[in-house]
Amino acid sequence: MIAANKPPRDSFKQRHHVAAFTVLENFAQGLIHIAREYGGAVSEEQILKAMNALRDKEELFDASWGVLEADLETIKAREHAVVRHDPFGRLLVSRFDHLLEGNEAGDIEHGAMPRAILQPFFKVIRMMVGMDMLQEIDREIHEIIDAHADDDDELRDPAEYWDHLAKEPAVKSRINLVFARMALHFSNYEHRKKWLIQLVNDNMTVGDEPWEFTETHCIRLLDALFRDVRKTLAVPEHSAELVAKMGSEDVTALRDVIKCIDADMAKLSA
Repeated sequence: MIAANKPPRDSFKQRHHVAAFTVLENFAQGLIHIAREYGGAVSEEQILKAMNALRDKEELFDASWGVLEADLETIKAREHAVVRHDPFGRLLVSRFDHLLEGNEAGDIEHGAMPRAILQPFFKVIRMMVGMDMLQEIDREIHEIIDAHADDDDELRDPAEYWDHLAKEPAVKSRINLVFARMALHFSNYEHRKKWLIQLVNDNMTVGDEPWEFTETHCIRLLDALFRDVRKTLAVPEHSAELVAKMGSEDVTALRDVIKCIDADMAKLSA
C-alpha cells in the first residue's frame, strides 16, 4: 500500500487529504495490478481504461463524499447558528453588537445594520482566518467554559454570561489573536474594504426590504471589530506579546491598518 503521508493532526484539511488520497490509492493499486500483467509497463490507453473503470465504482468515493458532506453541514451550522447559544459566535459578534438594529445604533433607517448581516460576517471570518484555526479556538474556548463553569451558569442571562466570559483573560487573549490575524488581511486597505463591501452585499439574504452594506457601515464595522487590537497595540507590554506570537513585520502592518481605519473614522466624524 502507498503511504498517505498525511498531515500530523486531525483537522479540516487533513480529513479531506486522507479521503481524497484513499481514492488515488485505489487507482494506483489498479495501475500496479495492470503493470504486473504486462511486464511492468502501463500504456496511456490502459491508464484511461483504469480511469473509466473507476467511474463505475461509486463506493470508492463514498468515504470522500461523506467527509465533504459532514464538513459542509458543519459550515452551514456555523452560518445559521443561533449566536446566543454559540460561545465563539457570541464572542465574535459582541465586538459589533452595538451596531446592530435594536441596540445602541437604533433602527436601520438611522444607520444600524440588520441582523441578517451575521451570515455573511461568519463567511468573511472563515475566508480570512481559515476553518482549522476557527475550530482550534472554538475547542479551546469550550475547554475554558468547562473549566470555569459553576452552578449559577444555567441561571445566568445568556447575553450577560457571554459578556462575563469575554473578560476571562484566556478567552480574551485567543479572541484578540483571531481579530489581529483578520486585521492583517486589510493591509491593502482600500482594496480589501471594497472586497468586504461587495462580499457582504452579494451574500445578504433578500428580505422584504432591500438593504445595502455601505462604505460607512464597513468603516464602523472594522473600527468595532479591531478596537481591542488597537488597545493591544497601544500598550507596550501587550504589543510585545503580540510581536512574540505574530512577528514584528505583521505587527507593523497591523499598526498601518489601524491608522487607515482611524483616518476613515475621522472623516466620518468631520
